[in-house]
Amino acid sequence: MLSQILIASAIFLRVVASDYYCDSGEAVCCTNTTTTSVKASRDILAAYSISDSGLSGLIGYGCSAIVAASDGSVSGCTNETVCCTGPQYYDGQITVNCTAAVSV
Repeated sequence: MLSQILIASAIFLRVVASDYYCDSGEAVCCTNTTTTSVKASRDILAAYSISDSGLSGLIGYGCSAIVAASDGSVSGCTNETVCCTGPQYYDGQITVNCTAAVSV
């Protein structure tokens, strides 16, 4: 049953996470977010050999997926809930192409 709900969510590109949802991408909880316009952010990307070319939106640091439990509940995010369409690097420590999750 839960797998059917998750598949339906992916089809409609709406992922529900606590009181937030994503129009596209995966809902993740990040310790911190920033943009490529911040020099420190560009320096971190360069240190990990990640090109900032073609990146848009927010860059999340220390991110983990927000996963639904078998009873349908979701883990809460005490930091920043964002929706990311880009790849994750270093087990989610850096996630790119993110937008702020929409509060419902």
